[in-house]
Amino acid sequence: MGLFRPYEQKTPTSQPARQTASQPAPEPVAVGAPATAAPKNRPTPTRQQAQAARMEALHPKLTKRQATAQDRAATEKKRVAQMQATDNQPERVLLRNYVDSRLSVTQFILPIMLIVFAGSMGLANYPVMTFALTIFLYATVVACIVNCWLFWQGFKRELAQRQPHATTKGLMWIMIPRMMMIPRMRQPGPVVKRGESY
Repeated sequence: MGLFRPYEQKTPTSQPARQTASQPAPEPVAVGAPATAAPKNRPTPTRQQAQAARMEALHPKLTKRQATAQDRAATEKKRVAQMQATDNQPERVLLRNYVDSRLSVTQFILPIMLIVFAGSMGLANYPVMTFALTIFLYATVVACIVNCWLFWQGFKRELAQRQPHATTKGLMWIMIPRMMMIPRMRQPGPVVKRGESY
């Protein structure tokens, strides 16, 4: 009797019961077997060591020279940001556009002074020519003073129309040096050309 024998499943008659000699038996494949990992040559770091490594990556230790260079770069970046914020004030933008869109005598004062000084040195033996150049220089300075005063009065009127609550404190000492410079040498550079509206 086969009461205590294990259950054996009968193979169908259409299939061979065993492999032939020409076909080797397939090797068993382990399902879900992990890939071969690289050998670990160091021990697992502790939590304290891992935290120290993270802090080192976030806040690296710098040498004295590196720290000085980093502080200098941060200070320069802050200074440039403050300067840009100051230059972008509406009344300063209006002042620059007012000066840049108009032709002034004052912007020729520096070239005229250089020409007069060079002429005075070259014509030192001609007192009459030297005196004439001196008078011309003084007349140019007076014309520049009058020109700056007219520009200032015109700018105050325009500022009162466009920005009634803006202050003119310190703007005159920004306007005069800008008027004395050639347009291409002004900083910040002109946004509007001469004769353009703004």
